[in-house]
Amino acid sequence: MQTPFLSIVIPVYNAEHTISRAIKSITSQNIKNFEIIIVNDGSTDQSFEICNKISLDDQRIKLYNIENSGVSCARNLGIEQAKGKYITFLDADDYYSVNFFNVITSEIEKDTQLLIFGYNIVRDGVFKASRIPLNESANFSNEYEFRNTAVSLIGNEMINAPWNKVYLTSYIKNNKIKFPTEIDIGEDLSFNLLVVKSISFVKVCNQALVNYTVKKGEGLVSRFRPNRLEIRISLLNQIKETLDYWGVLSENQSMLDRLFVRDFMASFIDLYKKTCKLSNKEKILFIKNVLIKEDKKLKKCSASDPMTYILKAIMRTKNSVIILLFARILSLKRGFR
Repeated sequence: MQTPFLSIVIPVYNAEHTISRAIKSITSQNIKNFEIIIVNDGSTDQSFEICNKISLDDQRIKLYNIENSGVSCARNLGIEQAKGKYITFLDADDYYSVNFFNVITSEIEKDTQLLIFGYNIVRDGVFKASRIPLNESANFSNEYEFRNTAVSLIGNEMINAPWNKVYLTSYIKNNKIKFPTEIDIGEDLSFNLLVVKSISFVKVCNQALVNYTVKKGEGLVSRFRPNRLEIRISLLNQIKETLDYWGVLSENQSMLDRLFVRDFMASFIDLYKKTCKLSNKEKILFIKNVLIKEDKKLKKCSASDPMTYILKAIMRTKNSVIILLFARILSLKRGFR
């Protein structure tokens, strides 16, 4: 059997309304040398039945059914089962542009270990914007060439997602890189930091090839996590360790400060998620406790851009009522990051 050019791993959890579209965006491409690895993560709707029916008609689709274990476990199983020379990941509610395969097959070269591309933002079925990693496509042939660009991609958060990247499967498997299962936010960033730490051959494509779908109010219905900032600080420490390994930590401290300040405020914005059951009084107490715990770190942060300056200034008032009000305003906008 011919080795597939690309393995596409799709973790599925209660995606009965979108999974068919995701699969069709792959099977309708004019290049057919691929495999689709669907991992049903304990869905309680009709997702498994839909995927099973589609897989029976297409031998390129491999379907696995596991107990609900989280997206990282599902993706790690996909990595284990992947037979393709390259591997990528697609979320069940996203879908590819019609030219996805044509572009990646033309961009990937003999030595390419990682391809990074852009994406379209689609909200409630309406195209809103495109994000691309760089203004111009670029090719890097050693780890030192790529590092300055990697820092930029970390700063603009284009390094985070796995669904705007194609990875050399052997690079992932030989280096035993997996998604961390002990956290449920930031696992993508942690995975990709391990990928780029010592990588040499990277292509960056300035085209948007995947459609990232966002539902109205999505940020308000995801799960509230009281330890969100703690997890994000751990991820920032991983970024810090990576920058230190590259020997570029000191000149990029302002970027770390900016990310920390915004994560700090994001932990308060989360108080307005629908799953947060805290009363207004409890929210104010939550803010006070976080400020007491992390105030020294916040005080040391530089404010190199206007938004970071504003956020830091508001939090440095230590007025929990004002901070809570500002968090409410930002929760309605959901665009400051």
